[in-house]
Amino acid sequence: MGDKGGLMAGWRWRSALAAAALVWTAAAHAAIPVPAVEGPIRSDLAAAGNNRTFFGTDLDLAARGYVEEEFFYSGQANRYDATVAGGIGARPSASPTAAIVDGGHGYKTRMVVRRPADAAHFNGKVIVEWMNATSNYDVEALWFRIHEFVLREGYAWVGITAQSGPITNATLGLKAFSPARYGTLDLTAGGRFTSGDPLSYDVYAQGLKAVRSATVMGPLAPRVQQVVAAGVSQSAGRLSVYLNAIHPRDEKLADAALLYIGGEKVRTDLNLPVLKLLSETEYTAPASANEINVIQPDTERIRVWSMAGTSHSDWASFAVRYALLQRDQPSAPLRDNCALPSRSRIPDRYVISAAIDWLGKWAAGTAVPPSSPTIALQADGTTVQRDERGNALGGIRLAPFAVPVALDSGYNEVPAGSTGLCFLNGTHVPFDSATLAALYPSPADYQQKFRTAAAGNVVQGYVLQADADEMVREAEVSLYGRGVDCGPLCANFAQFPIQPSTGLLRDHVRFLYVRDAEPLLRSIDAASLSVAHGYSAADAREKTAQFSQGARWLQRLQEQLAAYRADGRLTDGQAALLSGYAGTLLDALAALGADPASVQLDGSVVETLYGRDGGGGCSSIGARGVFDPTLWLLAALAGLVLVRRARAG
Repeated sequence: MGDKGGLMAGWRWRSALAAAALVWTAAAHAAIPVPAVEGPIRSDLAAAGNNRTFFGTDLDLAARGYVEEEFFYSGQANRYDATVAGGIGARPSASPTAAIVDGGHGYKTRMVVRRPADAAHFNGKVIVEWMNATSNYDVEALWFRIHEFVLREGYAWVGITAQSGPITNATLGLKAFSPARYGTLDLTAGGRFTSGDPLSYDVYAQGLKAVRSATVMGPLAPRVQQVVAAGVSQSAGRLSVYLNAIHPRDEKLADAALLYIGGEKVRTDLNLPVLKLLSETEYTAPASANEINVIQPDTERIRVWSMAGTSHSDWASFAVRYALLQRDQPSAPLRDNCALPSRSRIPDRYVISAAIDWLGKWAAGTAVPPSSPTIALQADGTTVQRDERGNALGGIRLAPFAVPVALDSGYNEVPAGSTGLCFLNGTHVPFDSATLAALYPSPADYQQKFRTAAAGNVVQGYVLQADADEMVREAEVSLYGRGVDCGPLCANFAQFPIQPSTGLLRDHVRFLYVRDAEPLLRSIDAASLSVAHGYSAADAREKTAQFSQGARWLQRLQEQLAAYRADGRLTDGQAALLSGYAGTLLDALAALGADPASVQLDGSVVETLYGRDGGGGCSSIGARGVFDPTLWLLAALAGLVLVRRARAG
C-alpha cells in the first residue's frame, strides 16, 4: 500500500494545482444546459395501464425515512464522434476527447430518485447510475447490489435512462410497459438515431446537472456536496467513454466515478477520481467482457480493484429482484440455464460499498483508497491461477472466500448447443461434507477463522465495519463445524426453481432487508437444521421426525409472512413469492415422509442455533446418512473444469 502519508501530501498538493488549472481554463469548458424537468410524476401500483414507475422499488423505503420519485426531463443534445466498444466496453485504450458532430437534437427521458425524506438524514452525496440497457429494459444493477448501504448511510440514488433500447423495445421497453406514462419518451431524435445511442452522453450529462436542482432533490438540494457517476457492466462501458471523451470538454458535473465490472482504460489526466472494480469474471470471460488487457497501474486519481471468487452477474442482486420481475417483467426467467451451477455467493456488494465510501473521501481530498492486488495469472498472462479446490489466487479476498466453504468463481459455460451469457454468471458449488469437516472441525474453529478474515478486510480498507459485522453474524448462524450437512433441500445451491432449498429461501428473505426480519430468519434456520438432521439421521423414524419438524417450521414461516404482509413489512408480491417457495419445500419434504401435523414446534432448535455456538444457515451438499450423488457429481465437475483450465497452457 506504500507511504500513505507521502502520497496523501503529494496528492493534495497536485489536487490544488489541478483545481487552480481548472478555474483558469473554465472558460474553455462548455457549459451543460439544465434540462427541463417535469415531476415528480405520480405513481400508483393500482393505476390502470401500468401508470406507475417501472421497477418502482418494493423495499420499504418509508420505514427507512426515504422516498421514491420519478421525473421526466428533456432538452437539446449534441451528437459526438465518440465510439464505444461492445459488451462491457473493455477497450485497452482510452477514448480521446470527442468532437461535436452536430447538435440541437431534442430528447425526453426519465430519472428515478430515491432519497432521504428529511434533509437532516442526507449525507450530502448523490450516486447517479447510468442504468444498464443490456436486457432491453432498465436494470438498476448498482441499486440492486447496494440498496442497503445507500439507505443505511444516507445517500441519495438516482437512476437515469440514457439509452433508447429500454424505451423502445417492442415487448420489454418502457413504452410497451405503459404507453400512457412513457409514450412521449424519446432518445432517437424522432427516429433519426435508431442505433448506437449517440445522444446518450449529453442525456446523461444533463441528468447529472439536474440532480443538483431543487426540482429533483427537493429540500436536499442545498446540501448536495458530491455527485458520484456510476455504471455497471454495459453502462460502465458507456460511462467510461463519457468520462474519457465528453467530460474533459465540458464543465465538471461529477466529483468522482465508479466503473463496476466494465469500462475502457481510463485517462490519467481526468480531473476527478475514478475507481474501477472488477469481478473474477473479467479475468475469465471472452474478449467482449475480459478486462485483463485493460487493467492499468494505479495513479493519484485511478484505482483498479479486483475481487477473487466473485462473478459478473451476482446472486444477491438477482435474488432481490424476483418479485419485481414477476410484477413488471413477468416473461423474464428466474433461473439460469448454465453448464455449471451458477452465481458466486461471494458478496461483492460489500466491496462496492467500501469503494463508494472511499470515492467520497478521495473527492474531498481527505483520504486515498488502498491499492488492490490483481487476481493471479499463470505465465501465459490469461489463465487464472487456482488452488487445489479450484478457487482463484490473488485479488481482494473477502472473508467468505478467504475462509472457503464452496467453490466460488467467475467462470461458467453455456450448455452444449445453447447460446447466452452464462460466461458472466460464475459458479458456486458447496464443498462436500468430508472437505468441510477437514477444514473446520468445530463451529468455534470456523467462526474464529472467519472473524479474523473479516477484521482483515476492514483493516485493508475493502469492507466497511458495518458490513463486516453483517458477514460475521451470518457466519455465526451457519452449520459449519457442527457435523451435519444440509442435503439438497437445505443447500444454498443453484436457484430456487431448479433446486429448492431452505438456504436459498433464507437468501431471498435476507437480501430484502425486511424490517424486523430476524423472526423470519430464525424460522428458516430452524427448518434448515431440522432438515439437516433428517438427512443425517440413520434411523428411519428419526429422519421422518426431523423432516416433519422442518416442515412445521416452514408452516410457521408462512404464518409469519402473512402477518408481515398484513402490516406492510412485505408487499403482496414478496409475500406470495416467499410463501410459495416455502410451499414448494413443504411438498418436497412431504415426498420424504414429512408430516408437520405430527409434531409440535421444538423451541430448542432455535436455542441451539442462536445460542453461544450459533448455527442455522446451510450450504454444504452431501449429507451424512443420505448422500446426494447428483450434487456431488456437479461439485466434482465444476472443480475439475476450473482446475483443468488453470493448468492449461
